[in-house]
Amino acid sequence: MSNSVNPYGSRRKYTEAYNKQALQTGYSQKGDSVDGTPLPYQEQKKPFDNPESKPVREGLDPQMYDRQTKSPVSLGTQEKALFTSVYPWHLVPRYTSANVIQRQEHNFATTNLPNNQYLDVLVLNVSRAIGSAASTTPVATPSTSPVVPTQTLSSAGEAMSGSVPWSASNNRFPTGSGGTLNAAPAASLMSPGSSGEFYKIASFGHSEASTTAGVTYQIWVDGRLMMEWADFQWSAVTPRKDQWDFEVPLFVEQQILFRVINETGGSITTGTMESAFVGWSEQKMGFLETDKIQLETV
Repeated sequence: MSNSVNPYGSRRKYTEAYNKQALQTGYSQKGDSVDGTPLPYQEQKKPFDNPESKPVREGLDPQMYDRQTKSPVSLGTQEKALFTSVYPWHLVPRYTSANVIQRQEHNFATTNLPNNQYLDVLVLNVSRAIGSAASTTPVATPSTSPVVPTQTLSSAGEAMSGSVPWSASNNRFPTGSGGTLNAAPAASLMSPGSSGEFYKIASFGHSEASTTAGVTYQIWVDGRLMMEWADFQWSAVTPRKDQWDFEVPLFVEQQILFRVINETGGSITTGTMESAFVGWSEQKMGFLETDKIQLETV
């Protein structure tokens, strides 16, 4: 180091890339001492900075000892790695969903629709019930709230193979014995429910029942009247892209149906009518908080 009057001058000659007193070879002094893309200051290593220690050394210790932190049970099995409180799951099907398509054609020559009567030409039940009270035979107006049809239980009993496990009167070993379940009382009715599912109806289409004025169309969802219009086609059935898309799919827990009311002054006895509901199914799910339990003094 030279004897400079300014003590910092000799320091700069020693450290700066362009002030070296050694052999000058083109761009070597800059290329060897200056980083073209330096790290930001906040990411540069500073004195007393120590890397975070890990009990498991990557590449040295077996992977089975690397026990990741387990998420709490309350989170359940997340279906998607998305912020579910923000992501619009109500607009799109989940990966466990299935297609729901109900499309029917009604022939008025086979089943006439008299004046001042209505008919449910398209019925979609979430349960295993079929149709509605007005899906096969027209019903006189006024239009009333539909219900899921009931089923009559068998009054003759149901045979079963083998005995019930808790029965002490019939010995299962070595030969299995048969039996009969108790018969249901006469005229017992059952309203079949869904197996933990609900439907999301995303689109709808239909054709007109008659060109004569006086035909009213209705859509009922779970016993409530949702839409009603008269004397025009809301949307086509085919092609699929021409169906009416609901901005928010209809939530159906029990039943959705399309009803036609004839108030034309005469019976509808000719022509056919098509209608369709299209959407998807979803499973009812819930999670129970089990990772924390409040203790109370007895």
